Amino acid sequence: MSKLLSAPSSLIKLIENPVISSNFRTTTWIIIGGLLFPLLSTLLTTRITFFLSFLVILTRLIPTILVTTGTLPNDQLLSTVQRGRTAAMFPANDGTSTIDPASKGLALLILGVKITHPLGFFAPGAKQTGDHFTNLVADLNAHPTQHGWISGSVVQGIPDSSSSSSGHLTLIGYFKSMDALHRFAHGEMHREAWNWWNSNVKGMPYIGVYHEAYDVPAKSWEGIYLQTPKLGLGAGRVEVDDGTWRDMLVEAKGGVWKSSEGRMGRGEK
Repeated sequence: MSKLLSAPSSLIKLIENPVISSNFRTTTWIIIGGLLFPLLSTLLTTRITFFLSFLVILTRLIPTILVTTGTLPNDQLLSTVQRGRTAAMFPANDGTSTIDPASKGLALLILGVKITHPLGFFAPGAKQTGDHFTNLVADLNAHPTQHGWISGSVVQGIPDSSSSSSGHLTLIGYFKSMDALHRFAHGEMHREAWNWWNSNVKGMPYIGVYHEAYDVPAKSWEGIYLQTPKLGLGAGRVEVDDGTWRDMLVEAKGGVWKSSEGRMGRGEK
């Protein structure tokens, strides 16, 4: 009985895995659900199948109602959202609280994988491609000083104008300089991924990889965040001269933070 009660929770975790949930269209999931019910009714009983289905609905519906009505706290809101208005700014090297927006340049990397296969991330070769992708991101996060890495966000299922959003994986990442980005591109981890790709690309015509890189000088960028979790450049942390790490995110009330020109360090307007 305990296995039956834990089944809905396990099923939800499986479906909510980003790779799985974004891999198929909503209509596909509806069809899978429609086929799953009679299958479970055959393997179990109709009564047990109704019970499990009802239990799955309750595990999603009850917490939603309780949080919406204020009966339960919104843990995600309380633990991750930065209240008010914040902005991204490089901390001063000496560790002081000097306000100097866009004081340094940076490099922006958009690195992506697009799979145009009916099976999406389950297509032949997709797992290996995804593994190399995630290994690259893990290496950046594990060795930020070595790579000149500031922060990055991995997004799945980005829609485009020409095809389904499934099978699309994108990294939006920030480096301290274009030189740092080039060093990473010629490093061991990226070279390993690139060699694997060159050896297998002919057998995977449905898998595409791409990147865009932008060399952004000082006083030419800004980031403003209103009641959001730490994300994008605002999620970055930078090592200063004394070896400590400081957040890129700062409070942005009034003064230079009121306008785009001010947030780029070009003076208040």
